[in-house]
Amino acid sequence: MKILPPMLLTLGLTLASSASAIPSLQLGDDGSSAWQYDAGTQTWVASGGGTFTLNAYANCLKGYDGCDKPDGKFAWDDSGTSKRYAYLTVAAMPDVGNVDAFDISISNDGGSLSLLTSGWGTPPLEDTNSMTTHGIFDSYFEIYEFQFDGGIGTIYDTQPGQAGSGQGYSESFDITINSLLGGLDGVHFDLFTVSGDGKYSPPTGTDKFLVKDVAPYSHDAEWRKVPEPATLALLGLGLLGIGLRRRR
Repeated sequence: MKILPPMLLTLGLTLASSASAIPSLQLGDDGSSAWQYDAGTQTWVASGGGTFTLNAYANCLKGYDGCDKPDGKFAWDDSGTSKRYAYLTVAAMPDVGNVDAFDISISNDGGSLSLLTSGWGTPPLEDTNSMTTHGIFDSYFEIYEFQFDGGIGTIYDTQPGQAGSGQGYSESFDITINSLLGGLDGVHFDLFTVSGDGKYSPPTGTDKFLVKDVAPYSHDAEWRKVPEPATLALLGLGLLGIGLRRRR
């Protein structure tokens, strides 16, 4: 269960009240049947096979790349001279300690993303106030760097039931879960950007103002492992046994 700090909850309600307020960063499905939105945890969930496509979105900054929306703020660094980098985090569910918990392959724009850094805690470690726990962290995590380097298009709020659209950027990630450490249920995905020139170069020391933006908790994603057939059979037998006991 995700627990939101009061300040962030208030911010989320404020954003939700505006039909045109699109989050600076958000994750979402690719429109395939592999994805479902879990309203209880407010997360896009992929299940089934370990190969799927995850989409990421960022709104644009007025005056850049032909963007004319007044509420956008992403894509350019604080000086307005270059495109800001973005960072996709992948975290183990549940926490298994500071160990290499999974093997994952991520492709974007036809090339493989290289692992930038990994660790245990709340990413990035230099700014642990950025994502708080929201039911996932502390955990083993990996961080991958990419850019919203395509053209501007129309983007929408990825949370079901939310209205509004805006101008922004989109990127797709082709993801394969190669292996998981025993005991893991899946992996969790988040997005963040950093302040200044927008380039995260660990280690930088502790800086509680390092993170510029994150994808809201209601706009993140995860992949959940489907139980093995034998596990499902045992679960079915267990439920059958409970049902028979109740009938007696």
